[in-house]
Amino acid sequence: MGLSNMLKNLFGKAKETAKEISEDATEVGAKIKAEASEMADKVAEKTKKVVDEIKEETAEFVEDAKEVGGKIKDKAKEVGQELKEEAGEIMEEAKEMGEKVVEKTKEVAADIKDKVTDLVDGEQKQEENTPPETAEPEGTEEAKPESETPEAPTAETPPKEDDKPQA
Repeated sequence: MGLSNMLKNLFGKAKETAKEISEDATEVGAKIKAEASEMADKVAEKTKKVVDEIKEETAEFVEDAKEVGGKIKDKAKEVGQELKEEAGEIMEEAKEMGEKVVEKTKEVAADIKDKVTDLVDGEQKQEENTPPETAEPEGTEEAKPESETPEAPTAETPPKEDDKPQA
């Protein structure tokens, strides 16, 4: 029976060793589980702190951005209003200038009309005052010297004192 005792002893020791290893593995597993749980808690806590810090900083950036954006918006409105006012002033000045130009044009046109009318009337009176015996028949007129022919005043040549109407 020595063989069976030896096998019993051998398998009995293996059984005990397996039991001890199993117990050790259970203890190591429990330790690892506990440490992993602690580590996970620490990581979660640290992550939460970092996320909170990021939220705070982000909120500050958002507030700063809103403030800067508001300032930019206000400045843009202010500049836009100034431009609008200046454009209105320029338009008003342009209207006034246009009115002045129209008025001056009317004055100049009236002066020219008066001068042309006076010139035409002066020629008609001169023709009426010419005695019939000195009047030459049509088509036989000789060229009059330039000093005798009245010139119509132009913008370049002011009217002569003789051409001005007398009241």
